[in-house]
Amino acid sequence: MSDSDTSGGLKSCEAIANTMIGHFVTRLEVEAARQGGLTAQDVRRLAEQFMGQEMARFQPTFRRSYDSCTALRESRQWESTRRRPFDRVLMKSFAHLFPARQGDDGGQGLLSRRVIPGFNMAVDKMIGPALYEQCQAKSQAILERHRTSSGTHDWAAVQADPETHALTNDVLVVVAHYFAHFERRRDWFLTLVNSHLGKVAATAPDVHWQLTEHGFAELMRALFADLRAALVSAPAVLRKRYGDHTVDTVEAFLRRLDQV
Repeated sequence: MSDSDTSGGLKSCEAIANTMIGHFVTRLEVEAARQGGLTAQDVRRLAEQFMGQEMARFQPTFRRSYDSCTALRESRQWESTRRRPFDRVLMKSFAHLFPARQGDDGGQGLLSRRVIPGFNMAVDKMIGPALYEQCQAKSQAILERHRTSSGTHDWAAVQADPETHALTNDVLVVVAHYFAHFERRRDWFLTLVNSHLGKVAATAPDVHWQLTEHGFAELMRALFADLRAALVSAPAVLRKRYGDHTVDTVEAFLRRLDQV
């Protein structure tokens, strides 16, 4: 989170605190004028009354502040995740299933961006943390090769890089093996993702969103789209690289997805 975001959050909390304290001081002044003075016991009694009466009135303000901070925090977490290059490479394949958002991928709206934390966790568990971190490191090296003169990165070139395709395929064949017992593994994936959805404000349109079996199938079809195309255009190359058994496993997984 940037300094400006942190400052904004602190100012919001400060404003709420100042308002509450100001109201309480006013109550004390009114009671002191009415009674001709206040004892410590009077102050404590008034404080308890104030908390009981005013907390309910300020609850909507607290909720709005909490929801705004939560949404901002989750947004920053997701943006941090997107900066992990391999995560972004994988998500790019199904980003068109997210709702449209200015300056970002998206369009169909079948999936919610809330899926991202659980998806990344599932990938980590399916391929193992060691391979996952190797993929991050290799993706970072690819990313650096496509740094522009302005210091940014050409993500289109990163996605089109043959090494990116090879790295992604290496991971997806492992994922396909993981779904050899399709229904059981699909249910595991759904449970994991839906129990680790990114948090959003209570008023967000996707606050009640859950990944369904249909959504899972669409996500996986998009994730495996390039590998599926390669199975058609260059099956011999893939069989030489991964072996017949692995390619057969991938094809069986794709056929099972098409039945959903």
